[in-house]
Amino acid sequence: MSFLITRKPEKVFGTSVKISRWTGIGNPYIFEYTREDYHINNILIRPAYNTTKPTIWTTADPITLPLFIYPGDEIYIKAGLYDGVFTVFSITGNYVTLDTVHLGNSGSGRLNLSQRITNYKAFINIYHGVTNDLIDTVYPKPDSTGLLLNDVSGVIRSTVDTQAIINQTAINKANKGISGSFKIGYGATYTVVLPSTTIPVTIPETPTSPVGNDEKYYWVSAAKQITGEMPLDIDGVGQNLKEYVPKNLTGSDAKFLTMFEKPTYFEGFPFFLSFLYDEDFSTVYLDRHQQDVDINGTNVGAETDTTLNVSERGYVNQMKIRTPNAGTQSFDVWLETGATITGGYVEVGGVPIGATSKYAE
Repeated sequence: MSFLITRKPEKVFGTSVKISRWTGIGNPYIFEYTREDYHINNILIRPAYNTTKPTIWTTADPITLPLFIYPGDEIYIKAGLYDGVFTVFSITGNYVTLDTVHLGNSGSGRLNLSQRITNYKAFINIYHGVTNDLIDTVYPKPDSTGLLLNDVSGVIRSTVDTQAIINQTAINKANKGISGSFKIGYGATYTVVLPSTTIPVTIPETPTSPVGNDEKYYWVSAAKQITGEMPLDIDGVGQNLKEYVPKNLTGSDAKFLTMFEKPTYFEGFPFFLSFLYDEDFSTVYLDRHQQDVDINGTNVGAETDTTLNVSERGYVNQMKIRTPNAGTQSFDVWLETGATITGGYVEVGGVPIGATSKYAE
């Protein structure tokens, strides 16, 4: 018997193994879990058990666990053509014959007890991604099919601190009030009701400790337009911030967290660009590049690059812009790795000086 996390709000970068786990908590931050009391290997007509009724070949989890199923019990099945509640006709070892007509052969799926399990309570622990401190525990309940959807955005929003960063002197600084990370541990408790006794059961928390859990999920105090259906598109559509996440991959351009493609720089006032400093750069340095140009687009001075502080990764970062050279009318700013790859990773169009931008020409 098991309780598994089956879908996460993640997005994969092309054919690579790199994943974006950044989500704006202004949107639902949904995870899907599935209760599976027994695994179904297949459903066939097995003449040794019945010549007309379908028989399930189950695998208990673990294999040594007995089947708490009796003739006449109602069980939930999710396997191919068999999707719903069925009555047990007979049981022999790990083979369960159903009291129904044969709908056709079926492959793998799951079998859940409808009558023999009571007081089923899932628990989901949400931990701080850096300190491993417990933020909160929630107790959602799976539906009648064994599915459970858990939205952690409300829990995470309770940790938000929107206090602005002022007087920043470093080239980049993490804003830990509006961004961060968390880890998830989950399990369940329930009672098995048998004809002559009851058995309390606990599914231990998985992973067993947040300290050894390297799978972090990242959040930003933000929202984005939702596309697709939720929770059907729980794989990240409408939730995940992949297009803003830089990765150590050739050509994986990402966006700055700005409202405009070409924001306006006002001389004498502070100017920062915000970006997601992803965990993928824990061993690779990022460099801020800046090239100033005049009104004709001619370079004013040489392109400069300055290494960012890698210890600020895992958060939204504010990045300072170098004071432009005299005669500069606009400049381009982008991030690159300090390794051999030279393609831009976080890119933006030219940043105009003064009050003129491409939206007000």
